[in-house]
Amino acid sequence: MQKPSHNGERPACGAFVNREPASFVDALNEAARRRIDAEVEINAALERLSAEEAHTIQAIDEAHRRIEALRAQRSALEDRRAALSADRYRAEQEAVRAGLQADRDRFMRRAALGREAAAARNAAIAAELRAPELATAMQETERFQAEVEASLPTLPPSYRRAALENQQRNVRRLAPYAAALNCVTPTLNAEVEAITVVACASPAEGRPEALVLVLPVPFSVYSDWSTRPEDLASMLAYRMVAALHRLLGDLGTPTAMVEYVEVHGCLAVQAWLADHDVIGDLQERTLEHIGRAYEDSVELVKAAIEVHAAWIRPELLIWEGD
Repeated sequence: MQKPSHNGERPACGAFVNREPASFVDALNEAARRRIDAEVEINAALERLSAEEAHTIQAIDEAHRRIEALRAQRSALEDRRAALSADRYRAEQEAVRAGLQADRDRFMRRAALGREAAAARNAAIAAELRAPELATAMQETERFQAEVEASLPTLPPSYRRAALENQQRNVRRLAPYAAALNCVTPTLNAEVEAITVVACASPAEGRPEALVLVLPVPFSVYSDWSTRPEDLASMLAYRMVAALHRLLGDLGTPTAMVEYVEVHGCLAVQAWLADHDVIGDLQERTLEHIGRAYEDSVELVKAAIEVHAAWIRPELLIWEGD
């Protein structure tokens, strides 16, 4: 049934302002439909959320697994790096050991060559000194030293002057032979052999506690010092020990305790500096004094030996005593 319009007229056919439900049942059905539609929409949204949540959880799980995998890879790489570092130190330590021993062996071969040359030279000089004139000069020189020299003040001036003049002539005649005999090694016609004196301070940074010089000569040069024959190895040890003591004076540590130790079969000289204040750059002055000692080593130059100095990190100079 249509409601009358406000002006009392009926609306045109087919035009309705509101349509009332056909029946009570239709109204209930419409409400139910709307509720169902809302529930369907909500359920669809919930399913989408659940799917997204499941996807997110899966992504998080995958991310955690990826993080664990990355951590495992990092740990493996760090272990490899640590192993490489340890291997590198071991390789460097082995290189130092092998280098010292190789230099020692090469140097001792040259020392043996020097001893052979010195023996041949001494035999040649001994043969020359058997010549009558030189033999007489030697006999007169020995007699002067044993009998005449002490009594010179009691001799008449003319006798004293004659004895001194004769002794001076004999000394001049024998001087070249004496100089040659006093040289440990004659000049060798050989290729130059380069060797290295290794130095380090411990610790590497900060206040030094110890300074070590390792010489490419066997430890027996020190342990058998009084019984072994003097040779190039002895001369190198003399030079470097003297250089170390000059260095200690230069550093303001002349009373530092010095001891001799064996490092990889080589002679090492160790100075303890912990109780002293070191003046100046320890590394620079050490290398400088080693170089100066070599420059003064005439016998090493004659033997065609070239000495270099190397400053290394203390952890590379590990030996059995550590």
